[in-house]
Amino acid sequence: MSGDTSTTDARSALGAIENRRLQVIEQINVPSWYWIAVAACWLGLGVLSDNAPSWVTIAATFAFGCVHSAIAPRVLSGGEATSQLKVRSELTGRRIRITVLGFLVALVGVTIGLALVFQAVGASQPATLASAVVAALILIGGPFLVGAARRRIAANLRSGAGIPAA
Repeated sequence: MSGDTSTTDARSALGAIENRRLQVIEQINVPSWYWIAVAACWLGLGVLSDNAPSWVTIAATFAFGCVHSAIAPRVLSGGEATSQLKVRSELTGRRIRITVLGFLVALVGVTIGLALVFQAVGASQPATLASAVVAALILIGGPFLVGAARRRIAANLRSGAGIPAA
């Protein structure tokens, strides 16, 4: 076998490597159970807010925050394991975590704003209604945001910028 590699062979090999890297990036994901659990808990907190004593709502909110803070670092790495591959968090950087957590913080404001609007129009369960709307946004918007982050990571790879830390 010759030690010389033709330009065509080198380009072909580099193209195959880039295609494989893009296939790996396509595996970046947050599991669907995460979005379902967050939406269900969000709705549950809204129901409690409308129907339970304040101390129960505060305790449930604290419990949700504790459980989420324990689970989120692993789940939001973007490296959901598949039968074929586990994406390392170094590939995704902090982008997925920052995007998702920023999305959830913004939704707190949306929930409060919607609850105030529902209360102003005389709805009997304003926090529940607001939480239901936001739970739907979580189920729809969460996977969309992860897909957008995945596309940005792929675009950075294609442009030669590499994978940024944030």
